[in-house]
Amino acid sequence: MENLTLEVELTSVKEPREVETYTGTKHTLVEGTVKDGSGSVGLTVWNEKISELGGVKPGERLRLVDVFVTSYKRKLSVNVGRDSSVEKR
Repeated sequence: MENLTLEVELTSVKEPREVETYTGTKHTLVEGTVKDGSGSVGLTVWNEKISELGGVKPGERLRLVDVFVTSYKRKLSVNVGRDSSVEKR
């Protein structure tokens, strides 16, 4: 699913880490968890979008714009990529 806009609450956030894809490309990402009235799901914020988290803490509400959902090892994750944005509510 792509181009989604979600209103969520941040429930957890980890420190940034670097990963390398199977093609050898290196990326920095931050993982966490968000929830809304329907349940909770993983959150992955990629590369330059990490700065948009700017001090957001668990319990704060966010509006995630133009995000996409992926499944990895049978777990869903909301992804904030280059065309996405994060807004504090």
